Amino acid sequence: MKIAIVGFGPRGLAALERLSVQVVQGDSPIEVDIFDPHSTPSAGPNFSPTEPDVCLLNLPIRDVDLPQSPNKDVPPFGQWVQKIEADEEVFVPRSVLGTYFTERFQALMANLPDDLAVTLRPLRVERSVRHGDRWQLAAEGSYFGPYDHVLLSLGQPKTDLDDQADRWREHAKSQGLDFTAAYPGKSLIQSASDWAGRAVAIRGLGLSSLDVIRMLTLGLGGQFVDGRYVASGREPSVIVPFSLDGHAPAPKPASRDIDALFDPTEDETKLFEAALRAVLSGQGDEGLNGIFDALKPVVSRILSETGAAEDDTAIDSWLTMEVQQAGQQETRGTVEAIEGNLKEAEGACPPSVGFTVGQVWRKWQASLRAIFDGQETNADIAKSLIAFDEGLKRYSYGAPVDNLRQLLILIDAGLVTPFAAEDPNIEPSEDGWMLEADRGAVTASVMIDSVLPPPVIDKVSEPVIQGLVEDGTLVPIYDGAGAHCMPDGAVIDQNGHQVVGLSIIGRLTNGSTIADDSIHDCFGDVTERWARGVALSGKQRASR
Repeated sequence: MKIAIVGFGPRGLAALERLSVQVVQGDSPIEVDIFDPHSTPSAGPNFSPTEPDVCLLNLPIRDVDLPQSPNKDVPPFGQWVQKIEADEEVFVPRSVLGTYFTERFQALMANLPDDLAVTLRPLRVERSVRHGDRWQLAAEGSYFGPYDHVLLSLGQPKTDLDDQADRWREHAKSQGLDFTAAYPGKSLIQSASDWAGRAVAIRGLGLSSLDVIRMLTLGLGGQFVDGRYVASGREPSVIVPFSLDGHAPAPKPASRDIDALFDPTEDETKLFEAALRAVLSGQGDEGLNGIFDALKPVVSRILSETGAAEDDTAIDSWLTMEVQQAGQQETRGTVEAIEGNLKEAEGACPPSVGFTVGQVWRKWQASLRAIFDGQETNADIAKSLIAFDEGLKRYSYGAPVDNLRQLLILIDAGLVTPFAAEDPNIEPSEDGWMLEADRGAVTASVMIDSVLPPPVIDKVSEPVIQGLVEDGTLVPIYDGAGAHCMPDGAVIDQNGHQVVGLSIIGRLTNGSTIADDSIHDCFGDVTERWARGVALSGKQRASR
């Protein structure tokens, strides 16, 4: 049996590891070709060991909970990382996790089962051609295959820019300006060496923008010393991150003890899981009410135990507003909101309703993924639940406390000026982009796009995906979503039929799956189901 894995970051590694466990001595031999043009297979560009150390995980070491490598000589991450950092509260660079993935991959390749052969091909697949139930792949002028099964595991492939970004890219080209992506970080820092004394705007104010700010300060030689920023002289004159609401993500709880205050009980989690199953199967109250009925008592209990004055009416009101428009409950200014969220994260004041909802939701992410991803769901319910989950990422995917403290220092020093800005408030000019707000105007000659494109399958411009969309093999599960697929990643085409020998996993399946941006999701149940199915298919072929 011949298999191709197209795209080999952490999720591709997880799929290959799970497949290696399924291969039993005496089974029909399996040959796997891995296609990935990046120089760091298994880590991918996001976790590349060469990425700058200023780009951090948004999880402390204690929360990185990955399954054990099939090779018992490779320790769990929490044990492995102690040779680099012993403090479990530290948020290590993403490159550290990438180095760990690289070691896992090397150990796997050195200890493959006898009936599993793996070839790494550092090529970009441009096209797939179907021949009956088998597939041939075109990559950089050559054809490979035919393959009995192809797994698409492309992570964050090239995607069409939205209208605003596309206009600004063309404006930059016409005026000789810099319009660039946030990643890879190494390239951004190299480019930034020419930006000293210039105003730099950052499109977006999420986790990626915090990375960019660190790259434009610490990455250029600046330092934080005794609560103040010491400039290197290589920084921009001002850094202007902007978003529709001008708010940064909230921090995660500052310690294990504070984090434990938001733990749901085992019984509360069971009630949530039962409510989630009922909602996803179309039973119970309309919409997400059944899930909220399980969530509200947990939030109420935690607020009461931590001394918060909020009552059940406040929780109801907050959730209602969140469903209508995520984040509209926040009426504080940018700095006031960061300061308030930091106090909650550090336990200096009782938590708010929003902070508590966000932390409880984070604790339920594993249950959410396991149940949602394990069944097919009504599109309207899926759309509503995914929108709710995406909105809460400002809490559930929160930033390190230190990153936000450093942001406040930079704002106080005048080096960073966050803006709340909509498109009409940003005017392209010969000199760049003029951002206007109540506090005044700034003209930036550099624009950095830190907004991660949504996983809309028919907006992906990666050729191999684009071709499968154009011929109706890959279709969105609903308008504006990722690909329609089964719980094991098997592709469902435009006619509602399962496509033989083709699977897709990762964020490009958003809608069929949920919460797929997490590193934990890369090693989740979908890869296990895929590996079992492929191994079973191989056995069935061998017995014919």
